[in-house]
Amino acid sequence: MVTASFLTRPSTVLAIVVTAAVFLHTVGPAIAAADGGVLTTVENQVVTAAKGWESTVTNAAKSLFWILAGIEVGIAAVWLAIQAATIEAWFAELVRRIMFIGFFAFVLAEGPSFAKAVVDSLFQIGGGSGSASPANVFNAGLTVASAMSQKISFGVFQDNALALSASLAMIVSVIAFSLVAAIFLAVLVEMYVGLLAGMIMLGLGGSSFTKDFAIRYLVYAFSVGMKLMSLVMIAKIGSDVLIGLAQDTSVGDQYQTALAIAGIAVVVFILAMYVPSIVQGVVQGASVSSGMEVIRHGAQAASFAAGGAALAMGGANAGAAAFSAARASGSSVGGAALAGLRGAASAGGALASAAHDKAIGAPGAYAGSLLGLANAKLEKSGGGSPPPPPQKHEK
Repeated sequence: MVTASFLTRPSTVLAIVVTAAVFLHTVGPAIAAADGGVLTTVENQVVTAAKGWESTVTNAAKSLFWILAGIEVGIAAVWLAIQAATIEAWFAELVRRIMFIGFFAFVLAEGPSFAKAVVDSLFQIGGGSGSASPANVFNAGLTVASAMSQKISFGVFQDNALALSASLAMIVSVIAFSLVAAIFLAVLVEMYVGLLAGMIMLGLGGSSFTKDFAIRYLVYAFSVGMKLMSLVMIAKIGSDVLIGLAQDTSVGDQYQTALAIAGIAVVVFILAMYVPSIVQGVVQGASVSSGMEVIRHGAQAASFAAGGAALAMGGANAGAAAFSAARASGSSVGGAALAGLRGAASAGGALASAAHDKAIGAPGAYAGSLLGLANAKLEKSGGGSPPPPPQKHEK
């Protein structure tokens, strides 16, 4: 196909990469001025909408509670009458039922306030001395991206490797922290909606047969508070570390620092996705076998990183071989550098060709991974390793 062959050309891939990097460098100041206030607006709208339903759910829970309480007292009276109980037994059962109904009536009246207080306390513990919100997490990613954009500068006499690594760190940090902010917002929505809808469970405390549902509401409130606390801690620690690395220019090699920022951003996203749910499951007494999901996805991320590193190494080898060949043929340094960049872009061409084969279901493309297929294509084209030196033939 014409489109696929066009996208797999090294010159086309190089042009796309350079254009994207220039675009990122251009929008850097705009990113710094951006704000995640829209997430705060969404959160406030959810809170407002939830409060509108609070009175309706509370009234329904109270009606359910007193209906079940009346049934509970009626069943107790029937059993006492069948057993021909004495007046002392009637009095003891009456006191026991009054204490039971009174306790759960107190839970019904004060349970929502108690649950909110528990969640707010755990949220403040997770936030520490600072404030935490989805908007702050999103803005942290923008801050890191803004700092990385200052290091993007392409040219013959520029550090193109640093510019590429900074571009990668910029893109990955924005995407990772946007996803963490989305998870944060989803947990907050779960908290507001779950605590509101769960209030109907407090109405089930009117009967000894259904009182466990009312207790589970309080357990759920504590579990969602723990989930929120762990998520806030992960988001704040991750954002503080990444902002510190991005803004500190004295930390080791800047090239390695940029790659470390991209890797840490991915780690923060994976932790934010799985650890809070595991903590919530532990509190609720549910199975924590989902903790293996973190290991499984971590292994997938490691495999992806290894494939990407191999592909990058193959592209670097191709670029070095093209540079050496151009210099050997008498080209200038600038011409040889452009030839080297075109050779390095062959890795991108191999990746685009692999994606095309996966999309159309080419033979042999289904079983392998995308990066594995790209590495195979790069080696097949001769770009995975530099050509062997010419052999000397003795006359």
